[in-house]
Amino acid sequence: MSSNTEEHHHHHNHDHFHLEAANRGLRRTGSRTMDWDKSHKDYPRNWPIPRKVYDDLVILFWEFYTATLSTTGASASESAMAEFGLSRVVSLTGFQFLYGIGQVLGGVIMPPFSEALGRRLSYLISAGVYLVGCIITGVVPSPAGVFVGRFVSGFASAVPEIVLAGSIEDQYSSRPRLWFLWLWNCCTILGLAVGPIYGSYIVDAVGWRWVYHTAAITSAVVFVLLLFINESRPTTLLARRFNDLKAKVGEVDVDIPPHDRIGNVHELIQTIIIRPTKLGVTEPIIILVSILSASAWGMLYLFTESFTVVYSAFGFSTRATSLPFIALIPGVIASGLVRLWDHARLNEREKKNERPVPEDKIGGFILAAPALAVGLWIFAWTVPPMVHVHWIGSTVGVSLIGFAATEFSYTLSGYIADAYTIYAGSAMAAIAVLRGLASGCMPLFAYPMYSGLGSNVASSIIAAVATVYCIAPVVFVRWGLVLRERSAFARFSAEVSGE
Repeated sequence: MSSNTEEHHHHHNHDHFHLEAANRGLRRTGSRTMDWDKSHKDYPRNWPIPRKVYDDLVILFWEFYTATLSTTGASASESAMAEFGLSRVVSLTGFQFLYGIGQVLGGVIMPPFSEALGRRLSYLISAGVYLVGCIITGVVPSPAGVFVGRFVSGFASAVPEIVLAGSIEDQYSSRPRLWFLWLWNCCTILGLAVGPIYGSYIVDAVGWRWVYHTAAITSAVVFVLLLFINESRPTTLLARRFNDLKAKVGEVDVDIPPHDRIGNVHELIQTIIIRPTKLGVTEPIIILVSILSASAWGMLYLFTESFTVVYSAFGFSTRATSLPFIALIPGVIASGLVRLWDHARLNEREKKNERPVPEDKIGGFILAAPALAVGLWIFAWTVPPMVHVHWIGSTVGVSLIGFAATEFSYTLSGYIADAYTIYAGSAMAAIAVLRGLASGCMPLFAYPMYSGLGSNVASSIIAAVATVYCIAPVVFVRWGLVLRERSAFARFSAEVSGE
């Protein structure tokens, strides 16, 4: 009799356990493992639309805003230079270069920690630290405040850049993801375009410190808004729910799949320093993508300084010299048309039952490389001192550059993500380092180059470099596959993803 009762009791426990597990969206995937039941309403991809809209608007705004502040350095340094009695280079170093270096370090150090913290906490820490950085920049009455504050802000701004793609991945399947990743790129590029305008108008109206006071206030608001977003990283949620289940039911004989958490210092160094360095030095694809991506971004930062020279020659006031940045916007929007082309190609592949290949992502890049070169040549030969046409002429070039910058950033990051699936994080870290350095250094060269050589010659040099880059799409299309097959990293990740 007693054994029967015991068995009944055990059976009841077993059912109870399964019911509790099912309520939390967990299911058995093997004799000893549990994982997400992907049809459960709490699984991030099944969240109700209003929930996703709120979360995504807040995080996309945060990405846009940090991008905006990254290009305010040039206009603020102009006026702080006089206040602190610094040279242009030293002032720019504080406002722009150290922000770039902070971004580089954040981009390298934060990814493994963001995995451990989950998405929501990563965003909150980023907004909190950014807030502190802006307060230091705006309040401390010496250049040291700018140097430390901008560095801290730069470091914190790397977080949305790292975590955002993950958040999008959590919530959307591959089709909508195309659009969300594009939207994210647009937010970034639009932010870079709005920054100089935001900066110069505030500096002109209430002084450079208010650029950072307003930023501190905005960061505080974003921090509060971020408190209300949900954690979306499935593995983080799974671990929480599993622990909650154990607390309710007692110890269980199953476990969840091991996390990609970092176990010890050795693994941390491997992830932060060794692997990205290896990829960044030995992988031809990554070297090429880093250079292209850094150049396209660098251009936008270079413009923060060179527009001052170019458009004041057209007779624009100091404040108005930032307005031509608006011309980047039509270009950014035009890149949405290329996404339609991407979709059409995906559909075609599906009809033929073929697997998409990473090179599919390069479509927009084939258009973007020549667009960058043409845009820069137009810009170079529609501005004073050597050419005198209406200023609108040069903005046509700027629009093409906006299109190219968006496409570069979107297609190349997509290509890397597809080609290096499991190492994509390390690959992106390698690219981010070069991009951060470019964004920090370009403004330092821009002013002497443009005022020394004259806008036409200076822009022609850059246009010539962009013309050489037109070889890149050919390289990707013709030899991308070969390069990927030769690469141990890309080969291994293709095997793991089962291609």
